[in-house]
Amino acid sequence: MASHFSNDGAPQKNVGGGSYSRRDAERYYANRQNGPERHTGRTVAIVIGIIAALVLVAGATTGVMLYNSAMTVKAEASELMAQASSLKDSLKNGDSDGLASSVDTIVEKTALINAEVHTPVWDVAALIPVVGEDIRSVQTLGRVATELVNEALVPVSSSLSGMKLSDIIQDGSINVGLIQALASSLDGAMPVIEASIDTIAELPEAHIPQVAEVLGSVQEPVREARGMIENIKPILDVLPQMLGANGQSRSYLIIAQNNAELRTTGGLPGSWGMVTITDGQISLGEFSSILHDPGLRVDVTTEEVHATSVDMGADPAQVNFTPDFVRIGEMAREYWIQKGYGTVDGVIAIDPVFLQRLLALTGGFTASDGATVDGTNAAKVLLSDTYWKYGSDPDAQDAYFTAVAGLAFDQIMGNLGAAGMTELWDAVETSGEDGRLLVWMVNEDEQQIMVDLGLDGSLETDPTKPVLGVYINDDTYSKISWYTASKTVIGEGVKNADGTTTYDVTTTITNTITPEEAYSAPLYVYGNNEDKRDNSDMLDIVFFYAPAGGTISNLTANDGAVFSNYGIVECSLNGLQLFRTRTHLLAGETATFTYQVTVSAEATEPLALRTTPLAQESLMQ
Repeated sequence: MASHFSNDGAPQKNVGGGSYSRRDAERYYANRQNGPERHTGRTVAIVIGIIAALVLVAGATTGVMLYNSAMTVKAEASELMAQASSLKDSLKNGDSDGLASSVDTIVEKTALINAEVHTPVWDVAALIPVVGEDIRSVQTLGRVATELVNEALVPVSSSLSGMKLSDIIQDGSINVGLIQALASSLDGAMPVIEASIDTIAELPEAHIPQVAEVLGSVQEPVREARGMIENIKPILDVLPQMLGANGQSRSYLIIAQNNAELRTTGGLPGSWGMVTITDGQISLGEFSSILHDPGLRVDVTTEEVHATSVDMGADPAQVNFTPDFVRIGEMAREYWIQKGYGTVDGVIAIDPVFLQRLLALTGGFTASDGATVDGTNAAKVLLSDTYWKYGSDPDAQDAYFTAVAGLAFDQIMGNLGAAGMTELWDAVETSGEDGRLLVWMVNEDEQQIMVDLGLDGSLETDPTKPVLGVYINDDTYSKISWYTASKTVIGEGVKNADGTTTYDVTTTITNTITPEEAYSAPLYVYGNNEDKRDNSDMLDIVFFYAPAGGTISNLTANDGAVFSNYGIVECSLNGLQLFRTRTHLLAGETATFTYQVTVSAEATEPLALRTTPLAQESLMQ
């Protein structure tokens, strides 16, 4: 092999018709010797190996060099993949040191890979007809990855420098500055992120099957990343103002729903209290009950009164007979103002099961009576045990609940920062999905964030997204709802000639209390509605809401489950058809409802279900 000198005086070797400097050759052989083969890079090796095999047709020497270069890429890709996993773990666990280390390694590996796939041997291969297009796609991926890492990942991670992600929530406060820093970094990174996503999405379809598989596996996560960023960005922009940034205090009304006495959105809104946030510092006021207080009156429509069977505007106890949390928020805020407690920027409803989920992340505490309250039993303690223990002494109940609420708040806010961010988000997301965490905001931009997060609890009015509503409201005047079980089964949809789809649906409601429990329980537990036939009798008002643009038909109940003088009443609310009935079930009895739900021809999704979150998760299906 003949040698000659390049313009800079460095000796070169003529390989397969191409000229390379000694520096290139030394780097090539060093990489070849040092690049470890990893199983996790197998796909990359297969793809590049096939490309190399095809290139051999054009030139044996070039093909050998490309194959050896592919081995270098394979080794670097294996380490890059390992660091991507470490990066995810660091973000999940709030490990800023681990995050910085992973980012440094990712920067190094993406640079090496990008440099390797842009060496002359790859450029030569890119000229081969048909196959060359796949080579150029691989080179594009290398370039885009480098840009994403250097111009997006590095700036965002640098904004976390010196801080742990666990510092977002610590000692009863939220680090607003960290959130603002993240928002600012993401603002700066958005142009390159969007451009990179567009470039990857527009790559041509590959000719080599293995290359097509790799491109597909990259493009799908990129599309998901775009959606994630589009969801996160508005939240980061609005969240600081919601947390009282720059000394602009925000106040929120917290309503604790008691699922032992069911209401449509969860339970009796027994305890009301206010949380104030200034620059992320959270202050919890005292909780109290404003139920049945005289002189209160908020506006409700005639349709709302007729549909719900109660006057929600005359008593805060009935405010959540409607499933529309937007209306609940509006009415609750007005009740709070009328009581003289001041205005609020939003209303948040929680229940003991949501509280239990948070305690599972932060650890439990010991209540004043010596009971341990934690992530395994908080709902049972608050929704059952307390009433059996203090059922004949309401004052003792109130004192106990107040003490437990304070201890729970201190435990959660003092330790939530140590929880994994992924686990925290899972708890919030799950609680939004099953209605145990609902939020209404006065500010329209902030309310839109609640909608995007699935925490708004509003009635679905889009016929393309059909939702059946099945809701239960206690009418026993008791805490017997602890023993309520409910299950709704939606069958396979049948397409109709007019484009609509009809589903057969069965809903069952069961009273799981035993006669022995009913006759040994305090009056507070089994209830004093004069329509009760014995201590075990469970009375409920049940609602069936049709999906937007759809209907419910042929609704029937088994004999004896429904009050004969009440029947099944058809109404409407906000343009939705609904049926209302009143059940009574003795210990062990079940009410079975069968009906058909027909969804609009515009529906693009299967029929979904929204239902009242019960006291016991195990009894809810």
